[in-house]
Formats: sequence, C-alpha cells, structure tokens
Amino acid sequence: MKVEQDLEDIKDRLTQIEAKLEQRSNSGRILKTMFIIFLSVFFLLLVIGVIQFVSNSSV
Repeated sequence: MKVEQDLEDIKDRLTQIEAKLEQRSNSGRILKTMFIIFLSVFFLLLVIGVIQFVSNSSV
C-alpha cells in the first residue's frame, strides 16, 4: 500500500514538472518570436531610411 502511494506521488510530481517545463518552453518561444519581429521591423525601417537618404541626396 505504501509503495503504491509513493508511486502515485512520484507520478504526480513528474506531471507537475512536465507542465512547468512546457510552460517555460512556450514563454521562451514567445520571447524569441517577439525579438525576431522587433529586429525585422528595425531592419526594414533602416533599409527604408537608407533608400530615402540615397534618393534625396542624388537629386
């Protein structure tokens, strides 16, 4: 009886740990996606600025 209870406790703990790891994985994925989007917008605006600068200086 004691062994079965211990096994159930271990299974519950393992389930909790897996849930926490999955949650961390999702938050890290979201942060990485936000960072990539930010860099993409920054470089897009940088390229637009350079194009405008070059086109205005040649006239």
